Amino acid sequence: MIAPSTDEYRILIYGKDPTLLETRRLLLVSSGFHVYTVSSLQQFLTLADRERSRYELFILCHTIPKEERTRIQGMAIRRRAGLYQLERMEEPPQFIGKVTHMSASDAGLCTRR
Repeated sequence: MIAPSTDEYRILIYGKDPTLLETRRLLLVSSGFHVYTVSSLQQFLTLADRERSRYELFILCHTIPKEERTRIQGMAIRRRAGLYQLERMEEPPQFIGKVTHMSASDAGLCTRR
């Protein structure tokens, strides 16, 4: 897990591939975001519960099973956090652009795909 260093816009990314997680984290950090990454549902739930109101956006990588996505979607709605569900690999400019757009619109409270 990678911990953010300040109280700025915070993102929690959940995915199964460590290389993709680190790449996505680095892309977002280089764009000014503060990012945690987790590779299991248990890690996600532990962080989300411990840091209850600290995440403005949850990002789910395309490798996350539907049942887990549904559970996290409910959590995002209850916490009034944005949710970005990747359905496939995205090019870095597209990925950063969507996250930036969501953060600029106050995370939108809606699911982006």
